[in-house]
Amino acid sequence: MGAVADCFASIIGSDTGLLHTVQKARLLATTDLPVLLQGETGVGKEVFARAIHDGGDRLGPFVAVNSGGLPRDLLASELFGYVDGAFTGARRAGMVGKIEVANGGTLFLDEIGELPLDLQPYLLRVLEGGGIYPLGSTTARTSRFRLIAASNRHLRSEVAAGRFRMDLFYRISATSLHIPPLRERKEDIPVLVEYFCRRVADRRGGPVRRFTVEALRALVAYPWPGNVRELSNAVEAMTLFTEGDEIGRADLPADIADMVKSPSLVPFGPSDSTLQRIECDAIIAALGTSGGNLTRAAMDLRIARSTLYLKITKYSLGPILRDTRRRPH
Repeated sequence: MGAVADCFASIIGSDTGLLHTVQKARLLATTDLPVLLQGETGVGKEVFARAIHDGGDRLGPFVAVNSGGLPRDLLASELFGYVDGAFTGARRAGMVGKIEVANGGTLFLDEIGELPLDLQPYLLRVLEGGGIYPLGSTTARTSRFRLIAASNRHLRSEVAAGRFRMDLFYRISATSLHIPPLRERKEDIPVLVEYFCRRVADRRGGPVRRFTVEALRALVAYPWPGNVRELSNAVEAMTLFTEGDEIGRADLPADIADMVKSPSLVPFGPSDSTLQRIECDAIIAALGTSGGNLTRAAMDLRIARSTLYLKITKYSLGPILRDTRRRPH
């Protein structure tokens, strides 16, 4: 299980729904069952697909095709390939299709809900072991691969509307995984921001930028319609255009800043509960004991590191954290 677990290290978060999906994906990685990944654009469906592929024992390649990113005829050529003379402008030696390239490995069909209806029977024939017929050929070729499909559409509704074949739907959805959108797991945003900041720093060789409490609160409040992909792009842009080691609220992209109301930075008021005060005091004590080491503090508090990060943001404890880290230990 250790090797499989490492394959999922790039999936960041401690949200219960996300962890449940990761747990199921780990189990599926050791099987040959087709998998349907469902979730909004930008939630990380290809990240899951690659992790499932890497966690298995297939020796062949991971081959990705976006079913909605190409015109119909070009998509048919990409999937099934073609032989010499199949159509005007075809390569003299023909072209091997991605389905054949995936032999022994995994074929990832992204946005399968956009696969043209007239191409769906040909894909179904391949999945049922009927062979691949390159365009212009009457000779079948074989390819044994694991299928992982993904869609941001509700495929049952597409079937009911006549835009997706029922038999193909049942063929690809033997196991289905739902990847939750970022707005449903906002406690993961601070740790994702830290992860993306470190990734940018590693790639560019510069320092790891830190977000102020005000900036993090704004990011948590934003609904993230583009999900994790949008957050990753936003963090990279802010680290590129911001001078200094800290990124503040004033450095947020205009579309994010305009949508998010200014959050209150007062840690507590007269109406706050005793439990909140106890929790805040416990966090401050753990930060002091650990010297500002979030991993150790989270272990002492028996909570996830990402949860601790979110509570530090909630209670505006960023200055206390920075002060604790500056003290000699």
